[in-house]
Amino acid sequence: MHTPLIAVARALLEVVLPARCHRCDGPVAQGASWGAVPGLRWCDVPQLCLTCRRSLLDPRPATATLAHAGLSLRAAAGRPTDQPLAEIVADWKYRGCRSLALPLAELADAAWDTAVSAGGAVDALVPIPLHRRRLRERGFNQAALLAALIAARRRVPVRADLLRRRRATAQQAKLASRSSARARNVAGAFAGPRRDEAADLRVGLVDDLVTSGATALAAAACLADAGVRVRWVLAAGLSRRA
Repeated sequence: MHTPLIAVARALLEVVLPARCHRCDGPVAQGASWGAVPGLRWCDVPQLCLTCRRSLLDPRPATATLAHAGLSLRAAAGRPTDQPLAEIVADWKYRGCRSLALPLAELADAAWDTAVSAGGAVDALVPIPLHRRRLRERGFNQAALLAALIAARRRVPVRADLLRRRRATAQQAKLASRSSARARNVAGAFAGPRRDEAADLRVGLVDDLVTSGATALAAAACLADAGVRVRWVLAAGLSRRA
């Protein structure tokens, strides 16, 4: 739909069916424009009011160094993961509230400068992929949606083609966060590009939440084997246990 038509359609929709905040039921404004992003519809609005969006933003983004088997990776997120954020992410991923991606991308993007300062500039963003079976069940890849929104704002490309999930795994959220079970769960789960496809490319990984860091480290190790330089992982929330 053409941009002026989108604006008119949104204005009419707001009159007929005003958007309400997912958290406080207050009115929701459209908020900042992120541009056209695959996976979002023309009618999608942030689903959180300005007050609730601001309450998510933390003045100091959360950071951590993830490490396993000789590999280390810097992680940055908009805030430490807490119960309110975990509930918003669960509603987004499992209960069909797809346009909650907008405030969550805003939250992750708030840690962009922190990530770049810690790990360096990147040439592209790589979302953590879902297995095709889970993608069919959910209808969208939450990491890919975040990456697309952030990339539109930061004017960098998304290279989802560099990483794929070659086997289905159990949901990390259902495994003990301090246990080696998470690392075992994602061991060998990813496949990367050939070395001649992306050697020396500098990338940042994108995910919704980082808890133990096992998924990000497994993805980074797979890309590193292909010569890709993974600078950091960016997320909306970062567990204090990561």
